[in-house]
Amino acid sequence: RTGYTLDPHGAVGYLGLMEYLNKQPTARGVFLETAHPVKFLETVEEVLKHKVEIPQEIQELQRKEKLAVPIADYEELKNFLMD
Repeated sequence: RTGYTLDPHGAVGYLGLMEYLNKQPTARGVFLETAHPVKFLETVEEVLKHKVEIPQEIQELQRKEKLAVPIADYEELKNFLMD
């Protein structure tokens, strides 16, 4: 209806909310999107049967080197976030 494409996890959340609201017509709800559909590009394109446009911002991110920081426990995570 809106033309917005959800990622698979967001779509499941949306469908769950719609099912609940159908049973509880006076209720209101919110669902949260967890990722951009291009994170699951092959799956989304296969299900939708069309190409998904990759936004320029994501194309730029895809060209960057991935940086991973090993964190062993909560204390290390806390220190990393506080720096």
